[in-house]
Amino acid sequence: MKLVHSLALVCASFALAGAAVAQDKSSTRQARPAKSPTPVQSAQAVLPTLTAADQEQLVAADQTYYGPYDCEFKQTLSITKHSIDGYVVVTFSSKAYTMKPERSSTGAVRLEEVGNGPMLMVQIPTKSMLMDTARGRRIVDACVHEVQAREVVADTSTNALGMNMTGQVDTSCTKAKC
Repeated sequence: MKLVHSLALVCASFALAGAAVAQDKSSTRQARPAKSPTPVQSAQAVLPTLTAADQEQLVAADQTYYGPYDCEFKQTLSITKHSIDGYVVVTFSSKAYTMKPERSSTGAVRLEEVGNGPMLMVQIPTKSMLMDTARGRRIVDACVHEVQAREVVADTSTNALGMNMTGQVDTSCTKAKC
């Protein structure tokens, strides 16, 4: 009986000591001051300075499709005009990216995130996609604006990507039909 009683006292003392140590650690955590942001976090918070858009950038901004897009897996994104002419804001998954429009030699409009950001949106006549160039992967694909949806239905003279513009090679020919 004395052995059981002694063993119970030892267990109780360990339990009380453990609770006191846990309480002491939690009060120590609360007493620490908040960490200051690291230089990397501070640099990410700084917004890039936007330069005035040149004529080519303004033309690319005019060719950009503004408004909502329906994407694969029932996702959506939106493109709106930025307060500075020639720039756009792409909003996807509660994040907004300030982008600079550029025309490519293929007829696509490229929206590149300003400030060395990794995001890139490509608009071709039949669809758009948002990519992360740092990770080398698509964030969302098969995004279609209402104008692009009409383009797919209305224009049957182009190839599957809708990229046959004046002066480009016609890739819609097949061996069976040309």
